[in-house]
Amino acid sequence: MRRLHRRAPDADRTDSDEGFTLVELMLAVAILGISGVAVVGGMMTSIQVSDLGRRQAEGQGQVRAYAEAVAGATYASCATSYATSYTPPAGYTATTTVAYWDGTSAFTSTCGTDRGLQRVTLTVAATDGRGSETVAIAKRTP
Repeated sequence: MRRLHRRAPDADRTDSDEGFTLVELMLAVAILGISGVAVVGGMMTSIQVSDLGRRQAEGQGQVRAYAEAVAGATYASCATSYATSYTPPAGYTATTTVAYWDGTSAFTSTCGTDRGLQRVTLTVAATDGRGSETVAIAKRTP
């Protein structure tokens, strides 16, 4: 039977497993950096989408309030806009466009003879351009 002898470790050996190499450390730092950028990018996207959703919800509420104010206003023959008590909040603008029924099949932008039906398009938009809501209502003579 043959005996195996244990060799003493060489003092000149450089391939020991006692620590990390520079390449391993650089690879670990690169992986951590890439994952950190991905997490921060996801957070920024989430913040932007949340802000956009909030602005759209605010715009929808404002355009509904504007539509209710215009719907409650007295019908005006050949009106170009309707005077209401609605005032948009700071950071928003409100616009009105009126189209007139031509009596046959379409709405036109010019009022010849008022036929008693108008399509009033209301838009409430954020002044920074990050949100806009539009609604069209019909106004007719009582």
